[in-house]
Amino acid sequence: MSTTRTTPQEALTTELERLYYVERELCGELETLAGDVSVDTVDSGRATECRDRLWEAVDDHCYETQHHCERIERAFDALGEEPDTRPAPAFDGLIADKEAYNNLVLNDELRPLYYLETALKLEALECTAYETAMALASALEGEEGDAVVNALRPNYDDERAMRADLESLSNSDAVETLLAASPVDDADRESLDRR
Repeated sequence: MSTTRTTPQEALTTELERLYYVERELCGELETLAGDVSVDTVDSGRATECRDRLWEAVDDHCYETQHHCERIERAFDALGEEPDTRPAPAFDGLIADKEAYNNLVLNDELRPLYYLETALKLEALECTAYETAMALASALEGEEGDAVVNALRPNYDDERAMRADLESLSNSDAVETLLAASPVDDADRESLDRR
């Protein structure tokens, strides 16, 4: 039985390819999410406040995504690799779940809450991927690893800031008011994964 060994640089390149895929796909998905969030199907002040704050956060993050792609390209360059993508099943699964939910749920007041949870999960996924990539880069010998960490660190900081903003919104009065006013039972609330 033969086993294939993966070098630290190969492992890092694979992680960068997944990150590059997520960042390139994310902008389009965030634009869709922002559109979903901003649809005015409910004339409700409590839904509008939550929706507006989430739309603003998503829109800001979409703007950052282009810079994130450029920094990942610099990380590839530091390794002497051409930028490439590799599917990220966890990311694709989250997007598929969001689409399935969008087609099934008719309670428009709950949609912003679900989109908020989707955005939080995307940020958690990205933070973990950046942490993994930077840990792999730090394990490399030579200057390449430092160059990769330096390229990725601003992206990671952006993701952490976005996650903190979304968590703040998730714990805000706007969300609590919306949840309290929405006709959902405890089982439905648990399905929103609000922890």
